[in-house]
Amino acid sequence: MEQKQYTNEEMNSIDSSLFTVIGTKLEEAEKISNKPYSYWKSVFTRVGKSKTFIISLSLLIAIIVMAFSIGIGKDPVPVVTPGVDIASPSWDHVFGLGKFGEDLWIKMWIGTRTTLIFTLLVAGIQILLGILIGAIWGFYSKLDIVFIEVTRFLSLIPSLILWLIVIFLFGGVASLPVLIFAISITSWIALAGIIRVQIMIVRNAEYNIASRILGTSGAKIIRKNIMPKILPIVIQTSTFAIPTAIAIDSLLAYYNFGFVTNTLDQASLGSILNELLLGSDWEVYPHLLIIPVLFVGGISLLFFLAGKVFADSLDPKTHR
Repeated sequence: MEQKQYTNEEMNSIDSSLFTVIGTKLEEAEKISNKPYSYWKSVFTRVGKSKTFIISLSLLIAIIVMAFSIGIGKDPVPVVTPGVDIASPSWDHVFGLGKFGEDLWIKMWIGTRTTLIFTLLVAGIQILLGILIGAIWGFYSKLDIVFIEVTRFLSLIPSLILWLIVIFLFGGVASLPVLIFAISITSWIALAGIIRVQIMIVRNAEYNIASRILGTSGAKIIRKNIMPKILPIVIQTSTFAIPTAIAIDSLLAYYNFGFVTNTLDQASLGSILNELLLGSDWEVYPHLLIIPVLFVGGISLLFFLAGKVFADSLDPKTHR
């Protein structure tokens, strides 16, 4: 089918009132029609859509609130016991009674509060030192040999032996500050090594070289250019810090070097587990072992799930 050709006279005869002259709009032509992009808004949008993160975070908040509200001002084991033996969970005692006749409901929340304080302090110092030392180690290549020798020396000594040496240097008393100091000596090495490798991969990228040529300080390049790119890896690695700290608490309590020395007026999840494993009462009353294991495993799993989803949401490649 042939297309009809219009002559100039026919085109000029078209009624101009049928058209509206808009003219040029230079300002609108320069605008981007897409919605403005916000990195952190995108992160929190993805996190808010994750049922795993919402459920894990809600349960963690509930556990923290209960741990810091239940059993305030009470001892894990009352001085005057009611004169009853171990009892299984019931309506009167939700978690049952322990080997000293104590209410395990109160004792478990007191132990959870103590362990959370310990783990948050240890994990916080580990993450802070790991990020700081790892960033310096990876960005400034001249210091590489120094950090390698330091980490090699610290890694030669088994961690448990090093912790015990520090405890004995401070009089053999495994107080909370002493244990935190002992654990912090080596806890940063793994995280710092990961950050070092990630920074070495991106430190010689074109935009970082350009920033150095323009006179940008190394600290600002690390903070602005490098850290946002490796933040998901840092968060993902840090999710293991809290479960590791809980395991350390249990390990030291098992060897009687925990920061909780008197189980009658103090308690931690590690000391509770150690107290039960020293006897055989849990074989007759399985709830004595099941409940602490569920607390330790459940808290560790919730921290891991929430951290994993948050780390995935920080990855810019998953946005849009």
